[in-house]
Amino acid sequence: MTRSFFSGIILCSFLCFHCEKNEESPESENIEPVTNLDWDLVWSDEFEATSLDQSKWNILRWRPGWVNNELQAYTERDTNIYLENGSLVLRALIEPGYFDSDYQGNPYNADYTSGRINTAEKFTPTYGRMDIRAKLPKGRGSWPAIWMLGENISTVGWPNCGEIDIMEHVGFDSGIIHGSIHTEDFNHMNNTQKSGSTIVSTATDSFHVYSLEWTPDYLRYLVDDSPFFFIYNNSMDDVSQWPFDSPHFIILNLAIGGDWGGIQGIDPSKFPMKMLVDYVKVFKKSDTNNDVSITFQVDMKNVNVSGTGVWLSGGDLGSGQPGGIQMAPIENTDTWKVSLTLPKSSSFTYKYRNGYLPDTWSGGWESVDDECGVDQHNNRGISTRTSDSTLTAVCFGKCQQCEE
Repeated sequence: MTRSFFSGIILCSFLCFHCEKNEESPESENIEPVTNLDWDLVWSDEFEATSLDQSKWNILRWRPGWVNNELQAYTERDTNIYLENGSLVLRALIEPGYFDSDYQGNPYNADYTSGRINTAEKFTPTYGRMDIRAKLPKGRGSWPAIWMLGENISTVGWPNCGEIDIMEHVGFDSGIIHGSIHTEDFNHMNNTQKSGSTIVSTATDSFHVYSLEWTPDYLRYLVDDSPFFFIYNNSMDDVSQWPFDSPHFIILNLAIGGDWGGIQGIDPSKFPMKMLVDYVKVFKKSDTNNDVSITFQVDMKNVNVSGTGVWLSGGDLGSGQPGGIQMAPIENTDTWKVSLTLPKSSSFTYKYRNGYLPDTWSGGWESVDDECGVDQHNNRGISTRTSDSTLTAVCFGKCQQCEE
């Protein structure tokens, strides 16, 4: 997909063609996220007023085709953006011949109208947990999104500013929820995008909580408090890979058509389309919410290590990293290790890889015996506790330590 960048806060959400599908998310009409002592609420909007709180939100006015060849115009009218029954409604309409002007004063004609809001210059967090409870629209041609952009987009441009897509959904592929990031090095234009997906079969029938946990070390994506995608920061302070140590603003929008949403056309019988948002809540980690350090070790005895060495890769721990997470050799041994800062009381799957190019997925994975494989791909598994730990060095491709 070709992206167009316009100055300021202008950008659309990501086209995800290469997503990893994970297992179906738990579903519940009334499920609430975990809001225990690990997280402190710092900002929220529960949309209980009679009109949108514009001290918190900006309403966008864009002409059709502004980005991604989307067909809708974004207006500030209360037919496209309004509050009803305690929810924000972003409502897309068919309006052939609709005439208006965008925020720059440029006149346009549109056949579709919709709504888009953001928190630019009003609320721009760095790190935290974002919970957005939403019900997605039905219908081929819809493209709702919940996402974030770096507030420095007007000075560094996209994708250098960083983009975090918390939730994307396209109507022709109903029930598939996508999460992703875009950076200078990792984006779809280079075929290096980092993205994952999960199945939520009732996404258009009931409300679900779409969440992001964002720390200096990782991004974790969840639906109804069930993790489905994980990206670890192994950038070594390279902002072209990890521009996520700076403020980002929140965006909610419902696009129609476009390079992804319109691939299979638009179903006119599904209008008006509505994206309902019950609340947006942002939390920071409490003083008691500490991550843990886990040291992974693999023994490469009797294995020829070639190419770029040994990597932690695959499963849901390394799957967001093109090539995986690089390990380092321990001097005067055959053992390689890497220490990761991970959320406590969490489970991950992974494998080790040997001697391949870091920007590809070809070759090098170990074949693990059934006795220590934990899923259909025979990935290794780990469950973190509440304290740091170092894993015993297992033999590459084996369930136990290498023989002396």
